[in-house]
Parts: sequence; C-alpha cells; structure tokens
Amino acid sequence: MNIDGFNIEIVRSKRRKRTIQAKLTGDNAVKVMAPYHADDEFILDFINKTIRKFKTVSPVPESDSYLKERACMLRDKYIPKAPNFSITYSDRLKSSWGKCFFRTREIVINPKLASFPRWVSDMVIIHEIAHLIYPNHGKQFRELVSRYRLRERATGYLMAKGLKAEE
Repeated sequence: MNIDGFNIEIVRSKRRKRTIQAKLTGDNAVKVMAPYHADDEFILDFINKTIRKFKTVSPVPESDSYLKERACMLRDKYIPKAPNFSITYSDRLKSSWGKCFFRTREIVINPKLASFPRWVSDMVIIHEIAHLIYPNHGKQFRELVSRYRLRERATGYLMAKGLKAEE
C-alpha cells in the first residue's frame, strides 16, 4: 500500500490485543503493527494521522552541505560574532553528540542527531558554535547558548535519550 509517497506495510498480530503502532523503517517506508481483529477503517485512519506526523518531522540531511547551510543560518541568527568554521558529520563520535575543535575551527556532529527533531540538533549545533568563542562552559558561554529559546527542552530531550550517542 502506498499513501502520500510512503510505502506502508501492515502487520497484524493475534498476540497484539489493543495497541496499534507505526515505525518509520526507511526513508519512506512505514511499518504498522496492529491487532489481528482491528477494523480496516480504524487502521487506515491511524495510518493517515501517522503519515501527517511523519511529514512534519525534519528531513534527514542528505549531506554535509545541508548541515553547513543549517549551521550558518543558526550562527547568523544566534551567534553572529562567531568566526567561520567547518562542520561535518562523523561516525567516530560514539559517546557525544558534537565536538568543537577550537583551534582549527572544526565542528563534528554525530549523524544520529539527524533522526532527532530539528530543534534538538539545532541546540547541539548552537552549543558547538558557542565553543568557537568560549572553549569552556563558563557563565559567558551559558549566556550565549541560552539565546536559543528551546535549549532547555532540547536538553531534556537528550537527557531522556540517555545523553549517550552510542545507544
């Protein structure tokens, strides 16, 4: 089944009694797990609502150029006095979401952030850009990062995810 460009796979289970669940399993693939006896109309309604939610999730960046464009926009909006820098994704980050190399003006971001809501990855990018000005987490650094109004919410999201990138 194909709805709004999403390839839908419906899996009915006799063990599942009440709940219905959908998972984004690929770029445009959705796996829906439903009770065996669930009404087709109910499942279709659930799929349509879920597809609308999946469409609002930020797109997975396809390249470092998307990341650079996003980071430059955030720098210009929140930390305009930050110097020029390079930013890339790196699979080598296992236990952190981002890292800033102050001397070389390089920022590396964990690619797992791409699957998080955009406001979470934005906070990590802003955090790393702030390190280009203040290499520590002092008062001035915290004031700079607190310009991002969703900072506390994003921090809470990362805490709920366990703050470990390796999971």
